Amino acid sequence: MIIFWLALFVILLIIEIITVGLTTIWFAGGSMAALIVAAVGGPVWLQVILFLVVSFVLLFFTRPWAVNI
Repeated sequence: MIIFWLALFVILLIIEIITVGLTTIWFAGGSMAALIVAAVGGPVWLQVILFLVVSFVLLFFTRPWAVNI
């Protein structure tokens, strides 16, 4: 799963660079958290849950601040 999370992270960053609209950066953060858990040997279910939770938290708490800039 390390390769999957790393590939997802890179793809989401590339999309973010192309669009420059803060559309995928939240999910790139989630994939980075899942990548770290995968690197230390965490189970797949934990990786997926962490990806979803971190993505949601980043989206919920930082998007309103980022939109106001």
